[in-house]
Amino acid sequence: MNAKSGNGQRGRGEASDLATAGGRGFTAEQIEALQGSDAKEAIASLEGDFASGNMPDLDVVQFPGPIAERFFWSNDDVIAIQGPVGSGKTTTLMKSRARRAVEMPRSTIDGVRRYKVLFIRETYRQLWSTTIPSYLETFPKDLGTWSGGRGDPVTHVIRFADAYGPIEFTAEFMAFGDDIVASMRGVQTTDIVLNELDTMPVEILTVGIGRIDRYPARNHFEGLPDHLRSYGQIVGDMNAPDEDNWGFRVFHDADERRRMAELLSAELPEGANRITIEFCNQPGYGEPGCENLQNLSSSYYPRQIAAMQLAGRGDMVDRLVRNRIVYLRAGDPVFRREFSPRIHVSDTPLKPIPGLPLRIGLDQGFKGAAVIAQMTGFFRWRILGEMHFPDERLMAAVFGQRLADLLEQRWPGAHVEAGWGDMAGEHGASQAATENATWNMLVGKASGITIRPQRLGTNRIQPRLEAVRAALEAPLDAGEPGLLLDPSCKFLRRGFEARYVWTERVDASGDKRKVPDKSLTEANVMDGLQYLLLSEHAGDGSPPYAKRRPDRHEARQGAIRGPRRAGVRDGLNPGWDILDPYAEGAGR
Repeated sequence: MNAKSGNGQRGRGEASDLATAGGRGFTAEQIEALQGSDAKEAIASLEGDFASGNMPDLDVVQFPGPIAERFFWSNDDVIAIQGPVGSGKTTTLMKSRARRAVEMPRSTIDGVRRYKVLFIRETYRQLWSTTIPSYLETFPKDLGTWSGGRGDPVTHVIRFADAYGPIEFTAEFMAFGDDIVASMRGVQTTDIVLNELDTMPVEILTVGIGRIDRYPARNHFEGLPDHLRSYGQIVGDMNAPDEDNWGFRVFHDADERRRMAELLSAELPEGANRITIEFCNQPGYGEPGCENLQNLSSSYYPRQIAAMQLAGRGDMVDRLVRNRIVYLRAGDPVFRREFSPRIHVSDTPLKPIPGLPLRIGLDQGFKGAAVIAQMTGFFRWRILGEMHFPDERLMAAVFGQRLADLLEQRWPGAHVEAGWGDMAGEHGASQAATENATWNMLVGKASGITIRPQRLGTNRIQPRLEAVRAALEAPLDAGEPGLLLDPSCKFLRRGFEARYVWTERVDASGDKRKVPDKSLTEANVMDGLQYLLLSEHAGDGSPPYAKRRPDRHEARQGAIRGPRRAGVRDGLNPGWDILDPYAEGAGR
C-alpha cells in the first residue's frame, strides 16, 4: 500500500522529498504535521489504497494461506505471527480484530457487544507512519468518528450491527514512550495489538497482560457462564527477529512459551482459565507453502532481493524475504568474506575429545571474556564454549571463579593446558588487593589455571586478525574446517556475522584508518579468540598451516627445471670440482 498525506506537495521534486520517516512514502515533515493535527483532520488528509464502504465482510475472507488462517481464528491469550514482507500477516491481523468484535459476548445489560482494541507503539511517529495506514486498509476511515490526536492517543469508534444485534467497535492508538508502566497505568481494553512486536521491549507483554480483558466493565458479563466472562488477547506480528530478541526467545521456543504462560498464570484466581501463548510462523520465500503469492506479482520478491543485495545487505534478504533468524548487522563485519555459518558453526553440540586438554583464550577487564577450545588434528580449533557477562562489571577474582564453575559444569575433570590472555592483563589491576597483582594472576588463581600473556605481535590488531583469518580459511582436514563453533557460542557467532565490525579511527597524524569497533560487547569475546589462536603461530606471525604448503621450488616442473634426478646435485654441473680444477681427473 502507498499512503501519503494530502497536505504534502506533489509534482517535481517529490521523490527527493520522500524521507526515511517510516516506510509508507511520508516525509518527516508530513508525519510531524500528522502528529500535531487533530485526529479527524489528520485522518482526512491521508490518501492511499484504503478500505471503503462498510466493515470487513467476514463471510468472504480470503486467507493468504493455512498458517495465516490459523492465526486469524486464534483466541489464545497471546498469539504472534511471523513471516516475510508481503505475506499478508498484518492484513490478517487487522481482519481478525473485526472477527473478535463480532464474537464478543453480548452485554447482559443492553445486549450490545462492546469491543476495544489498543494499538500500541513506542512513538506516535511509528503509529502514524505504519500502524494507522495499515489499519485503514481494513477499516474504512469514513466510518464512525475520530477523536484525540495532537500528540495524544487517537480513538476511532464504529457502531454497526449484524444479524445478532448491535456492535460497538473501538480502536485506540497510543504510544508508550519511555515509561511503559506509567503509560499503561489505567488502561482498560479488550485486546492489545503489538504491530512489529520485535521492535518493542518485553515489558510490553508482561505489563500488557494485566490490561487486557478489562473492557467493558465486569457488570456487562454478569449471569454469563464462566468461559464467556473472560475475553482478552495480546496479538502481534513481526518479521524474523534477531536471535537475542525476546520475540525469538518467547515464540520460537515451545518450552519457553509454556514457562512464560505458567508465570503469567500464577497470579490468576483459582478456577480462572490458564493463559495460553501460541505462535504461527509462515514459510519464507522459496520454501514450500510460502503464503500470499497469489496476491503478489511474480517479480515482487526477486525485486526485493536484488535491491537488498545491491545495498550489500544479504542479511536483510534472509530476514525479510526468507523469514530466517539472523543477526542484524551493526556495520561491515570484519570477517564477512571468510566466515560462513554453514561451514564454521556445528549443527550439533561439540563434544570434548577425550584425552585432549582444553585451551582458553581470555580478554581482560570488567567486561572480561573467555573462549574454551580444543585443538585436534592439523591445527583444527574446536570452540566448545564461551563466557561473557555484558550486563555485569566483574572483579577479576569473581570472573575467575565463574570460569572455574563453568569448566566444572560443562567439562568436569577435563585438563586445562593453559590460558592465553591480553598483555594488558599483566599490568597492575585496579581491582587488586596488592599493587603486584594483575588481572591474569587474579583470574588464574581463582580458576586454578595458568594464564600466559599473548606477546606475539605485541598486541597489535593485525596479527590477531590474521590468526583468525588463517583458521577460517584453512583447508578442510578430515572433513573439519580450521575453526568450528559450538552452537552455544552466541557472542562469537554474532560477532562473526554482524557485530564485530569495522569503524574509522583518526590517528595522531590525522589519517583515517579502519579498525574493529571495540564499543560493541562482542569485541571482548572476539579478542579472547584471537589471543587463543595466536598461541600456535610462529614468532614471525606466520600461521601453522604454512607448514603443509609444498615447497614451491620442489613443485615446479617444466623447461626451466624438471623433476629432481637421483644422484644429481642442484645447480650448474661442469663435470669437475670448481674449487680444485687441476685435480686428477678434472675435466673428464
